[in-house]
Amino acid sequence: NKSVTVVVYNARSVSRDEYIRLPLLHANYELIDLTTGQHLPLTFLDTNPAIKQLNSEALPVEGVFRASLPALGYASYRLQHATHPQHSISLSHTYPSTDITVQSELYTVLFDGKTGAMRSITNKQSGETADYLTASFMEYESSGGDTESRQTSGAHIFRPAENDAKEVAPPVLTKHLVGEQFTEIWQTYGEWASLVTRVYVDKPYIEVEWVVGPLPADQGREVVLRYQTNMITKERFYTDSNGREMVQRRFNEESAEPVSGNYYPVTTRATLLDETTGMQLTVLTDRAQGGASLAEGQMELMVHRSTLQDDERGIGEEQRDDLVVKGRHWLYYSRFDMMAEQRVLGQEMFYKPTVALTLDQIPQQPSQTYSGTSVDNKYINVATIINVDYSGDVFTYLLRLENITPRMEGGQPITVDMGEVFNGKTLVEFEEKGLAGDRPIESVVDDMDQYTRYDTGNMITLQPLQIRTFFATYKPRTEEVGVTDRLKDLVCKFFIDC
Repeated sequence: NKSVTVVVYNARSVSRDEYIRLPLLHANYELIDLTTGQHLPLTFLDTNPAIKQLNSEALPVEGVFRASLPALGYASYRLQHATHPQHSISLSHTYPSTDITVQSELYTVLFDGKTGAMRSITNKQSGETADYLTASFMEYESSGGDTESRQTSGAHIFRPAENDAKEVAPPVLTKHLVGEQFTEIWQTYGEWASLVTRVYVDKPYIEVEWVVGPLPADQGREVVLRYQTNMITKERFYTDSNGREMVQRRFNEESAEPVSGNYYPVTTRATLLDETTGMQLTVLTDRAQGGASLAEGQMELMVHRSTLQDDERGIGEEQRDDLVVKGRHWLYYSRFDMMAEQRVLGQEMFYKPTVALTLDQIPQQPSQTYSGTSVDNKYINVATIINVDYSGDVFTYLLRLENITPRMEGGQPITVDMGEVFNGKTLVEFEEKGLAGDRPIESVVDDMDQYTRYDTGNMITLQPLQIRTFFATYKPRTEEVGVTDRLKDLVCKFFIDC
């Protein structure tokens, strides 16, 4: 029955609104924004049974709220017990007799009323619809070697016994939850795979949360989550190169391994393009995965695997995996000319908010909210901040600033004021270095006049997809020194052992 202080940190250099999920014992709680003193809506729902497979000690209830987070900063909230909580929301559990239509600001999404399977998605801005859009779990049986090759599927090698994947199990709709801020569709696929599809009212993506495992040990299995559409893709799809440029991948019919020979690394996202409609479907991942497009309008991503034989590549044992794996995909369906937004979503997926909790009251908290930067441009990523020197009353940081949009996706040069990178600090001086930060920029650039032609004073310009590295020295303003010291004391006292 104690109050809990919830501090949510945003590592992105742009302010954002994010939905935060808290595990709870029951629904008798209310949430207060400590910045404004106002009660916030707190939505309660039962914990998905699949999560309890992942963690047997998972609490029975989830509380969901929308946090408004400042750029490179934090916001504070208080979760407190209440017999009659204010602004609490319970999701309604409906049993549909017909197909389910879910609306958000950007999409109309149609689900099958019997199975819960996604059927189509319509972008309201363009009016275009991706029909027959389905997400399903498929599995390949691991190869133990055959007449063509003795190579087995193992820890290092993906080699299926057959080229056709089989459906894990038919989907079963277990819950349809409707709330003011989001709708959830829960499905199970047999005994060891489940899917939750979430449509947030104010988000430009559809979230697909998957839980897979533990895999049965009767055979080697390679489990994929396959997205099928009616998009005309001409046997092509696109994957990112370490989260930056997109690379076109063509299906190679002549590969000796038609399945694994057409798999590619997907670091942050993969995209299907339909030139006939001018639309694209991007799947953003929360981790690096293997992916392929083995048929027209189709994309699949590897989510789990367990093999029974060693692939003779050095590990000396089979890859038996009895783990339960949980992950998320975000689906973004838009016109070609809106593709730059997928990069913003990629940043949001990668820089997930960090949530810190303490049962203790924090009476000396210097500020209930704090923003560390004034850059606040969604296409600028403050990729690296390292404090490399503290001499007296000044701090020297290694900074890497990135323009995340390529020119082919509408990226434009963006100017950043180095004096506004940090709030509460005055710029003393800065010097640009090579990308690694280990040598002067003059030693790696031939024509400095051309390179810096758009820079003036403290204003530096980042070209599309450009990353620039600086050593920058700042002097904290008087009011900032006390706040910084008290923040450090609080973090060391309540959250980490300093």
